[in-house]
Amino acid sequence: MDMVIGSDLIPRILLQGLQQNISRSLIAQNTIFGWILSGPIQERISTFTTQVTEPQEESLNSLLKKFWEQEEVAVTQPRSSEEDFCEDPYRRTTIRQTDGRYMVKLPIKPEFPDIMALGHSRLAAQQQYISIERTLEKKPDLCKRYSEVLEEYITSSQEVINAGKHFSFHLPHHAAIKPDSKTTKVRVVFNASRIWYSGNSLNDVLYTGPTLQNDLMLIILRWRLYKFIFNGDIEKMYRQILVHKEDQDFQRIVFRRSPNKPIEDFRLKTVTFGVNCAPYLAIRTLHQLAQDCQDEFPLASNILLRETYVDDILSGSLTQVKDALKSAGFPLRKITSNHTKILESVPDSEVLDVDFLQFQDTSSTKTLGIKWNALTDSFSYTYDPVPAANSRTKRQILSAVAKLYDPAG
Repeated sequence: MDMVIGSDLIPRILLQGLQQNISRSLIAQNTIFGWILSGPIQERISTFTTQVTEPQEESLNSLLKKFWEQEEVAVTQPRSSEEDFCEDPYRRTTIRQTDGRYMVKLPIKPEFPDIMALGHSRLAAQQQYISIERTLEKKPDLCKRYSEVLEEYITSSQEVINAGKHFSFHLPHHAAIKPDSKTTKVRVVFNASRIWYSGNSLNDVLYTGPTLQNDLMLIILRWRLYKFIFNGDIEKMYRQILVHKEDQDFQRIVFRRSPNKPIEDFRLKTVTFGVNCAPYLAIRTLHQLAQDCQDEFPLASNILLRETYVDDILSGSLTQVKDALKSAGFPLRKITSNHTKILESVPDSEVLDVDFLQFQDTSSTKTLGIKWNALTDSFSYTYDPVPAANSRTKRQILSAVAKLYDPAG
């Protein structure tokens, strides 16, 4: 049952249109919701439904327009008051621990919890976890790796409710599998946009923060200015940044190490992928490291500010960058270069492939989404030809364009 309406509303929903003798005994009447049937059923008929949807033409036009706007020269927009709100608390509350790692707070909106509230979320999160657990049990290797990844995140905890208001939130989670990846084949995805009984999700009560990413093409062009270059990836970047203990309750999950054990509550101790402010907190922390290490590692400071895209670094001064990142608990991995001397100084565990620069087929890597071959120093990309069709629709164009990733336009 989707809806019950009173008989006093029937005249308001009826439209012109009446058909009789449908299946010999039914009458069809047109309404604002579509055609309705009434009358006795003399035989079994197939079930059907009527669905009312908004026309999608306008949103489809807007989406199509964005593809062309991506290739236009970007115009710098002034920061909004919400973006400025994120910056001031970050400077006041961010702590650098004795081991060099950074600890940050979540940018919670001032409307929380009086105007915007979080409700009970544990039961629904538990039901989803049990469903995922049954799926994982059919794949023991995947289940084991999934549990290992979660173990790196968690610490025990209990739900927090004060004066009837929830100061905790349970994140649903599931596995994302990348069998072709050389390093991270299983990734745990947390859904902070899931709306629970209060009508709000965790992302609703958090500011996203300003966009701090550098322009993709500028990074690649600056990379071309160096004669000897390297490319590296900060390993598990988000998970190297700690979250203040009082904010960890907003990043709660349910989990058990074995199906025979009771389900427990845990907190995620670090910046979490899936929370809307995670990119801002991660990049802002790299910028903070650039400021803090400016005197000791001046070359690395400039690289972290201008030649880094989230966790990818493309530059020409490897030693200083590695040392600066290591001082804050950021290990640099999957390192590649266009010269063997640079790779000789890097342990095998930190390079993308020990045979890099030795053979043609082992000397290619993805660089900000573009395939780069270090031996030939060439960029390339692959695509599947658009299948033949009798007509072209906006939806087909969107699908075809989205399959080709080319930041150079």
